[in-house]
Amino acid sequence: MTRPIVILLALLLWTGGTVFSQDAPVNLKAELTSDWHVTLTWQTPPGQLPSHYKIYRGKISADLVIAEIYSPVAVQYTDYNVDFGEEYAYMVVAVYPGPTYGRAFTSIRVLPRPEELAFISDPNTTARVGADYSYALSVDAANPEEIVYDIVGARPEGMTLSNIVGGPSYIYWVPKSIGPHRITLMATNRRTGARATQEFTINVADKVGVLWGAVKGITGEPIPGAIVRFWQLSPRANMTYEVRTDKTGKFRLENVQVGRIYAYVKPPTDQFQPQYYINATSIERSLERVLDTLNNNSLEFNFYLFANVGSPAPVTGRVTNESGAPVSDAKVSFIRKKDFIHIGDTASLDVLAQEMTSTWRNSIVDTVVYTNFNGRFDVLLPVGREYYTVVNKPSYLTTFNADETNAMLAKAVRIENNNNLLFSLTGSGATSNQVFGKVVSQTTGVPKLATIVLIDSELKRGAGGGHTYRKYRSVVTDSNGVFSFGNLPDSPPSALLAIPMDATLTPQYFHSNGGRLNFVESEELSPLGTIQNINFSLKQTTKRSGIGNYFGQVILRAGLDRTPLPGTLVFAEDEASGRIAGYAITDSTGWYSITGFEPGNYLLYADHPNFSNRALYTHAKPTLTMPTTMAYVNSVDLNRNMQVNFHIDDLRNTVGVPGEPVPTTLSLAQNYPNPFNPSTTIRFSVPQRRHVTLRVVNTLGEIVATLLDQPVDAGHHDIVFTAENLTSGMYFYQLQSEGTTLDRAMMLVK
Repeated sequence: MTRPIVILLALLLWTGGTVFSQDAPVNLKAELTSDWHVTLTWQTPPGQLPSHYKIYRGKISADLVIAEIYSPVAVQYTDYNVDFGEEYAYMVVAVYPGPTYGRAFTSIRVLPRPEELAFISDPNTTARVGADYSYALSVDAANPEEIVYDIVGARPEGMTLSNIVGGPSYIYWVPKSIGPHRITLMATNRRTGARATQEFTINVADKVGVLWGAVKGITGEPIPGAIVRFWQLSPRANMTYEVRTDKTGKFRLENVQVGRIYAYVKPPTDQFQPQYYINATSIERSLERVLDTLNNNSLEFNFYLFANVGSPAPVTGRVTNESGAPVSDAKVSFIRKKDFIHIGDTASLDVLAQEMTSTWRNSIVDTVVYTNFNGRFDVLLPVGREYYTVVNKPSYLTTFNADETNAMLAKAVRIENNNNLLFSLTGSGATSNQVFGKVVSQTTGVPKLATIVLIDSELKRGAGGGHTYRKYRSVVTDSNGVFSFGNLPDSPPSALLAIPMDATLTPQYFHSNGGRLNFVESEELSPLGTIQNINFSLKQTTKRSGIGNYFGQVILRAGLDRTPLPGTLVFAEDEASGRIAGYAITDSTGWYSITGFEPGNYLLYADHPNFSNRALYTHAKPTLTMPTTMAYVNSVDLNRNMQVNFHIDDLRNTVGVPGEPVPTTLSLAQNYPNPFNPSTTIRFSVPQRRHVTLRVVNTLGEIVATLLDQPVDAGHHDIVFTAENLTSGMYFYQLQSEGTTLDRAMMLVK
């Protein structure tokens, strides 16, 4: 009887004056969700509806206000900030006009979270048309009879899954046609609710061969656990294969579809460098081999990996507030560039879609450190690696590199031998306004890591009215996909954008009727008190296993001025399916690239929240007619790299939609910059659609690069030339079209 007495005393103290009792919420209950949060549910009071509700919580008595919900018909609240093993007391207070209220009480103990499941069985990822395929499923459960398996989403025709209590559950299938089939499995403990997912692709072939070999260090030591990827290209089907080396460093893949084969190996640790076959750093320099059913139905691939040169280096830094005072106990997280949202590119233009099959992990944070009482921190990180740095501290805005609160404008830091990082945090104010939500995969329902960006939906003017801007805040979800914004200004009209840290999912603006892909269609939120269930269900991108790339730059045009636009979302949509195939966010210079495209037709479009007001700006206009056709034959085919730039026109300084005039003659401009190292931009203009060839030659007249050899539309075109593998000196670039040849000189200085 001790606890009820304590709670009663606390409630008497809480009243603080003369009040009058009113109807209380009915049937208040506290339940533990499958994600180990506490959800309170109740029924509205039977009489007069209250003006709003207050939620109180405490470990002994419910004496701390944790939320205010300004909805008289609210019947639910979820508490995400609870600890395992603790018991909590809750009070829901219905507040009425005047000094009246009604209150209800409940309590709950948050049980320790069970261990998450993990698959310990490995599927066979190859199959043959007409042959039996089976896969016995297994997870690391103490009581296998409690586990039930299911195939999430679509499954191939004829595939069955048998759940056998206490025995081996298995998949059985007889494939009927060639091609890749994406499978998502879910294992669930019926008693505890713990679950695990496993995603893999089964590649079905009809004319097959074998790929085998080994991965070793340069001195001959075997490297177990290395991931070996193969890209098979043929007119009938393109498929991606993956296999891990065993404890002796060897691997073997059977039932591989015949065709042209490219190979890549990713070592299990940072001790070794990845490579293409054989000892190549890019797909252009890799060796193409042919698998066929006559002479080469068994190909051997042996990789010898070089050791990584990266060594730990000290990284120091300091975190202060806007006044320059040190901020202690600030959390500084270092996230590897490849695990962050895709700013600039999803991968280098030289790299195939290497990470497209990476599965969701509990955390993408590589290193975490806290500031001391002087606001300083130090940590050891490997030289040469690039990180995005995220700084968190209650009562301050989440801040990225360069004191940026907009994650879309964050910049990666390359670790050198003398990094010193400085952060200045902006206070978030102190209000009771909060927004909570969750991010999951639409296909599997599994929580997903993402960066959430809150954007003012009201376009404002800067000093003098010459500029427009929006305010941004950003947070990163936790391992359960949950995010929260606190201390929000009263009723700011805002939009929310979820950007997944997973290349197989699509970014999404929030809308209660389903996500949107552009800012102007997002749902405007006006936080007052606590808003919950702002949830995102992110769609899967189409499977990308090709070697095609789209890249380009987004530019704001105002009269003769040209300004690159960082933080622009660029989407590529598969015209055949209508689904998003990939996306990227432009970097600090306005550039983006999206990799892994198979031959086909794609629609590209761009979206930037700051330039979405159609009375002030035009939409982002691509420089190529949509849809574009991605067409290539092999890795050295230049058609696999397609440049698509976007222009947004500032209508405040022009009359109508300006756009550059269509040129009247064929012309070739001087490259810029010049001299250059290692990249430069070459601009040329054509008066009407025609076939053009753009080449780079050395002083001996030898062709060192063919940048373009295809029809182009009328207008002005920019091509980026990168000369990483050329020596310093004079080079010439030549433009040929319909019997006319133009050329100019440029200087490479390294």
